[in-house]
Order: sequence, then C-alpha cells, then structure tokens
Amino acid sequence: MSASHIIWILISASFVTYFVVSLFYKKLGIHNLQSALQVHAGLRLLNLKHGIGIVLFGIIFYIIVPEYRFLVRVVEVPGLTVLSLFLLTLFLSAYLSHVSIKNQISKIGKVGLYHVSDAWPYFAIRFAFLFCYEFFFRGVLLYKFLEFSSLSTAVFYSTVLYVLIHIFDSRKEILGAIPFGVVLCLFAYYTQSIWYVFLIHLSLSAVYEFSMFYYLTLKNKAT
Repeated sequence: MSASHIIWILISASFVTYFVVSLFYKKLGIHNLQSALQVHAGLRLLNLKHGIGIVLFGIIFYIIVPEYRFLVRVVEVPGLTVLSLFLLTLFLSAYLSHVSIKNQISKIGKVGLYHVSDAWPYFAIRFAFLFCYEFFFRGVLLYKFLEFSSLSTAVFYSTVLYVLIHIFDSRKEILGAIPFGVVLCLFAYYTQSIWYVFLIHLSLSAVYEFSMFYYLTLKNKAT
C-alpha cells in the first residue's frame, strides 16, 4: 500500500470519527456554544469535542504529511488584489456574525450556567480547534485533491465534505457553509497559507461566540 493510500485512509478515518462524535453530541443536545452553556458539564463536553478535533484534524496530519507544513510555517503577503479581498472578507465575516448574533440574542430566554471566567479555557481550545480545522479542510483535503484534479474540482470536493460535517447544524449554517467553504478554499490556494483562512473563520466565530458567552453569563447574571 502506497503512502498516498495510507494518508487517504487516515483522512477518511478522521473525518468519519469526528462525524460520529458530532452525531453523538447532537443527540446529547450539545451541538454549539449556546446549548453547552445551558447544560451542566456542557462546556467541558464541548471542550472535549474540540480537543478531539485538534488531534484528528491537526496534530495527526501535521505529523504524517510534512509536505503541507509550509501552509502553517510560511506566511507571505499576497498581491494587492488578494490582500484587498481578504480584508473585505474579514470585515464582512465579522459584520455578518454581528448581525446574526443580534437576531439570535432576542430569542434567548434561558440564562447560562457558567461564569464569564469560564470563557478563557473554552476560547483557547476553540481557537486552536479552528486552526486545526482549517489545516485539515483547506490544507490537507484541498491540496490532496489538487494532486489529481483541477482547482475547481478540488474546491468542490473540499466544500462538499465541509458542508457534510455541518449537517447537524441549523439549516442556515449548512447553507452558509457552501459559499464560505468555497471562499476559504480559494484564499488558501492563492495565499498558500492557512493563516489567512484561519483569521477569516476566527472573525466569524469570535464575534458570534464572544457575544453569546457574554449574554448567557455576565450580562444575564447581572440583570
């Protein structure tokens, strides 16, 4: 069996394992930060899920596919066009996240069971997970597909798998994952780095989750 076949087996195993873990968490009713904050031990369980993701998507593949480590180690300033599009996308991601959380907050009725101090370990693990997540989907997967297919085909396959891993999220998140996945793949390809796509994903996640943590802990407990 060739090294490439072994890598594809490990890719499949990692993807399926995390998919099954996500299904298990969906059945537990702990599929996002909002639900975790309203369940005893929910935040610890969500941290565990992200920790599993760090191993499956990041540590394993950083070790076994050293040819893709340049995506993490090398950060170059792209051309003016790509850089401008990156900054625009970064801003739009944060803005859309801000609008989304404002609409979501109006529907929140329950107060979270945690203190705002619980945010630090959660976000440290969460952001490490997002980086490993991008390394897997916009690094390993995308560049493995590029070994035998065109850019458009590689982006398509990577985005399909990205959407599939979101299948247990809301319909809005699933639909949003389609254009978001395509955009991140293109940035990963044209910048030859994971850092740019990580920052875009971070801007989307951080604005939403910082606000969610605030409204379900500090703000609600102070009122």
